[in-house]
Parts: sequence; C-alpha cells; structure tokens
Amino acid sequence: MATDQQRAWNSGGRTPPGHKPSKVTPAQRDEICRRLAANESPQALAAEYGVSVHTIYRYR
Repeated sequence: MATDQQRAWNSGGRTPPGHKPSKVTPAQRDEICRRLAANESPQALAAEYGVSVHTIYRYR
C-alpha cells in the first residue's frame, strides 16, 4: 500500500479528481493505531475524530 507521501508525489500534491481529502492526518492515524493497540474502543475513537467506525477499522 502506498504511503501518503507516495500518493502526494504521484498526484503532484493534489487530491485526485473524484476523491475527498482525508479527514484524518497521518499523525492522527498513527495515534489511532496506537490507541487501538491499547484496546481503546473503535466506536469512541470514531466519535472523537469525526469519522466512521469503518474508517477506524481500516487502520488496524
């Protein structure tokens, strides 16, 4: 899977047409992964970051 840096390089730093920018920054993603590893609730994290539970589960 490509990293955010690779995606930015490939797209010239622009969000590709038809795609929304991510609501979660790479730093927030790292924090979510750390908190999931500490057994925090995906539902609580989703509510805190304003994203769906499905988004949180993708970061596992």
